[in-house]
Amino acid sequence: MKRHQGCIARRAGLGLCAALISGALPAWAQPSAADKATAEALFDAALDLMKQGRNEEACPRLEQSHRIDPGIGTLLYLAECYEKTGRTASAWATFRQAMSESRAAGQAERARTAQARAARIEPSLSKLTIDVAPEDLAIEGFAVSVAGKPLERPLFGIAIPRDPGEIAIEASAPGHETWTTSVKLGAANAAANVKVPPLKPLEVAPGEPVAPPPAAAVEGPAPAPARGAAAPARSGGGTTRVVGLVVGGAGVVGLGLGTFFGVRAISKNSEAEGYCKGGSTCEDPRGVTLTNEASGAATASNVAFGLGAAAVIGGAVLYFVVAPRQSSSVQVGAMLDGQNVGLRVGGTFE
Repeated sequence: MKRHQGCIARRAGLGLCAALISGALPAWAQPSAADKATAEALFDAALDLMKQGRNEEACPRLEQSHRIDPGIGTLLYLAECYEKTGRTASAWATFRQAMSESRAAGQAERARTAQARAARIEPSLSKLTIDVAPEDLAIEGFAVSVAGKPLERPLFGIAIPRDPGEIAIEASAPGHETWTTSVKLGAANAAANVKVPPLKPLEVAPGEPVAPPPAAAVEGPAPAPARGAAAPARSGGGTTRVVGLVVGGAGVVGLGLGTFFGVRAISKNSEAEGYCKGGSTCEDPRGVTLTNEASGAATASNVAFGLGAAAVIGGAVLYFVVAPRQSSSVQVGAMLDGQNVGLRVGGTFE
């Protein structure tokens, strides 16, 4: 098993080795038997890969094994794997972690080994420093990320060990343009210093109200209606066109009703003539009834035709004449008296 390697070779008693292993793990972190089996399989596969020199493939397996079943032995091998793949900062930090955990577990020999390996790597560490402009520090929500991970404020201006390679850096804050850059950190005691410039405010910050369009600023406020008077409905060009279409549509319906009653009047009058033959008056009651019905239908036809025609004309005026002039107040209504039928359109036009 992975934690027994080295322990069995250096300890005379297996019971003492087991005691040291169990002391390295907190009681609440004990994985299940299935988890242990998975971690062991990953560990063994990683060691085989390292023997073949395939360290890039071995490191992820050791990482996963340690996540499932943490152990000091796994940490030591993982640190060695990092070192062989050129990830010097990761190797140094992992050796130091193994040293700390070994001391806590009472494993002095492992602690010395981990300390020596970390000390050997430390002089060759490459370091990255992130300096931030004072103006940025005053911005609420200002943040810096290095290689996709947040950089805490206490670390600004401090040389931090980093694995060599291309490193992406980003600075952002609400209402400001995001600043990004990248730096290539060399190996063997290389150093890089990145200065984050003052972030530029956005032209329009998120959530800022948009200024009203020029037309709205030019138009003056609508005059207040006189006390006790009903305020006329405001009608822009679009609304006036809609009113024109509605009035015109009603006019078409009126013309249809006028046609219907006109045909009915002619039909009733023809029937009445069959009962009232000659003379200026009709003596037959049925003929009188038909004559009255014909007269009523004729009157209804005249009224419907009059209103329909007036509505069609009024709708056309509203749509083609009033709307383009942006009527500020339009009133539409029927006009009906004893002799005339029509449509009244009134308003103020610009």
